Amino acid sequence: MSGYATGVELALRRAIAFASRQRLFSPGDRVLVGMGTDSASLGLLGLLTHARASLGLGQIAVAAVERRLDEESDDAEQVADLGRLARQLGLTFHAVRPAAKGRRVRVLDELRKLATEQGHTRIALAPTRDDDAARVLWELLRGRGMTAIRGLAPRVSGGVVRPLLALERSEAASLAALLGVELPTSPPELPDPQRDRLLPALEATILPRLRALTPGSSAALAGLGRESRRIQRMFARDAEALVKASSLAPTAEQLELDAESLLGPRGPWVARAALRAVCAAADPSHLRHDARALVRAVLHPRDLARAEALVLHGATATLDARSGKVLLRRRALRGV
Repeated sequence: MSGYATGVELALRRAIAFASRQRLFSPGDRVLVGMGTDSASLGLLGLLTHARASLGLGQIAVAAVERRLDEESDDAEQVADLGRLARQLGLTFHAVRPAAKGRRVRVLDELRKLATEQGHTRIALAPTRDDDAARVLWELLRGRGMTAIRGLAPRVSGGVVRPLLALERSEAASLAALLGVELPTSPPELPDPQRDRLLPALEATILPRLRALTPGSSAALAGLGRESRRIQRMFARDAEALVKASSLAPTAEQLELDAESLLGPRGPWVARAALRAVCAAADPSHLRHDARALVRAVLHPRDLARAEALVLHGATATLDARSGKVLLRRRALRGV
């Protein structure tokens, strides 16, 4: 066996072990593979088609989303190349051309919509450990502290899984050889206008330099992301327990908390849990906004006199300075 084949086999074993350990798939899962013409995406397809039986997968389908809708874009041609590859492999292919809404295309939203329509239970994406490390480094450089570091989780809501996070990009790319067919050529990737410019710069220049100077740096950064997510899960559990123990009115329209519980590292999680309890129908992005506003208001108590302006979407907040209690009251949601 050649050294190259040995490398492919080792990468395959590690990817299968990672998927099993993280319970990314359930028996019979219908998997939608979100594809690009990049080497990692082709490696992901190689992994899933080759290890289909080992992972207990049902149907595998391929989807490619046009990210750029302008006339100068090569996205349509690349999507067509992926369609030819999928058909050559005997797989169902979906070409997704989003309705033009300005110039912003939310690829994951498009894939989730397609998966729901077609009855797929998993959406597989191709980020690698290098992508995870770059994300953690980017989050660190934004200066928001450990509780703001997320990295890339192996599994997130909506059945989205990332089976290649145990592999570096070069290892993931090697799995494309398992497809056993001629692969589409990938043109130089253009900068994505929707991404922060720092992130691709970190991926292209800083991380390779770090790996050269400190072998294992990508794994260390990815490990930092995992530890931070573990701490955040702990904070979330503590916050839910605290809110359940608080004096919730019978109508569940108001909740009283100690102001101190909204301070410190756990504060944002307590604020989100409390707001969710008072107004479960609120949009998640509104909850995050309201939670930040509530924590800021407790840090500056005089601002709570203007809490209705600060907590716009789901609740109003008032502070009893003598008791140190914050009272949240549900507000009527617009359009509900």
